[in-house]
Amino acid sequence: MRYLMMFLMFFVAAVAAQAEEAQPAGARMTLSATATAEYPNDEVVVSFRVEKDGRDAGRVLADVNRISAAIEQRLRHQSGLKYRTTGRNMQPLWQYPKDGKRIRSGWQVSQGGQIVSTRLEAVSSWLEAIESEGAMLSSLQFDISADASKHIQQQLQLDAIASFRAQAAGMARGMGAKSFRVIRINSSSQMPPMPAPRSAMVLMSRAAADMAPPSLSAGESRVTVAVEGEIEIPFHEFPVN
Repeated sequence: MRYLMMFLMFFVAAVAAQAEEAQPAGARMTLSATATAEYPNDEVVVSFRVEKDGRDAGRVLADVNRISAAIEQRLRHQSGLKYRTTGRNMQPLWQYPKDGKRIRSGWQVSQGGQIVSTRLEAVSSWLEAIESEGAMLSSLQFDISADASKHIQQQLQLDAIASFRAQAAGMARGMGAKSFRVIRINSSSQMPPMPAPRSAMVLMSRAAADMAPPSLSAGESRVTVAVEGEIEIPFHEFPVN
């Protein structure tokens, strides 16, 4: 019985001490800060597809395979370029007579591809290789590469934290305190994409070999890093006038 009483006394004392430690030592406030800057895009992502349809499935498949192989042959060995196939699809085409069942009229085959590179000066020649072979450009997007993005976000995170600390210091001074304590802090970043769409008519294969190359501008992307957290300012008694 004596040991049980000693255990209970020890347990109650520990709970009381923990509860006392959990009590805030000052006034707590939630603050947020952001850091934003624009940086030049240094990477391009080009998506395209080869699409053919016709009555003869074998011929349609052969056309798609031939065009896809020709594009891959022209792009595969380019330095500083990553090339991959994004998908392939084959489906029947149907006609729907008013007085009968549907009739299969042919086949449609498509195959998609994508290239990623930081060699922005070569984009025009790559577009020429894609379009002149008979493919259709699905999208062209300039962005900030992963390596550059990591460095940029680290720098902006430091700037956002500095702004957070400046706000906290101002709040502490306003409350008559000489210091503050950070209870928690979280960080997040945002990088909106910068697509550069082109019209469907321009995306078709080029009819003339002497057509002027497209005029493209990589532009800039806005990067924002936000921090949000909670601070604690020591209690201070203010006189009542």
